[in-house]
Amino acid sequence: MKIAITKSNTGFQYYLDWLSFFNLNYIILENNIKNSIDIFDECDGLILTGGTDVYPGFYTKWNEAKSKNKYTPERDRFEMDLIDNAIKNKKPILGICRGNQLLNVYFKGSLIQDLENEKGENHKKLSVTEIRYHSVNILEDTILSEIIKLNKGTVTSTHHQAIDRVGDELMINAFADDGIIEGTEYKNKNGKGFLLGIQWHPERFDDFNNIFSKNILMKFIGEAKNI
Repeated sequence: MKIAITKSNTGFQYYLDWLSFFNLNYIILENNIKNSIDIFDECDGLILTGGTDVYPGFYTKWNEAKSKNKYTPERDRFEMDLIDNAIKNKKPILGICRGNQLLNVYFKGSLIQDLENEKGENHKKLSVTEIRYHSVNILEDTILSEIIKLNKGTVTSTHHQAIDRVGDELMINAFADDGIIEGTEYKNKNGKGFLLGIQWHPERFDDFNNIFSKNILMKFIGEAKNI
């Protein structure tokens, strides 16, 4: 079994340490590597990582040309092609932070571009070296609730954007105490592969055996083994 993980421009080593802790075989995919889509054909699942904000032009009107260099639309397009491939082949998908947001954009949803400016909420890291933690509420009768087996817990938080309008075919499975959406999954799961989006970073827990880290990965791996 081999897992595909997309290359992030921030904190990427955390993901690799997380996968290596559980002795998982993985291959790194990025848009500037030739034949990456073909390489994905050899893989059994897809992990979408965090990083640069999704280019707003994919989900809203965007005319600020001077700001376009802040984004990586070529990465967005590449990863949406991977999502498309995974969905068609019913390969499991796990979207983490930006990955969760990208899944929502893929399904025609939208994003809050800055939580502090638009909602007055701060979900960013406390400092460069200190991560933020906050409570998360898990909705009943969701795949996430089956995985976590709790209705409330504490998760990592390092983001300044979040899901706004939920994408077609998706439903909310978790939210923070301030109402910010913290996770998504298929609304109608019949005949579809596994898909889970989470806003927190399971790879950044101090203890990888934390249920909000290990349980997520083990469920994803279990689905990948069934491919």
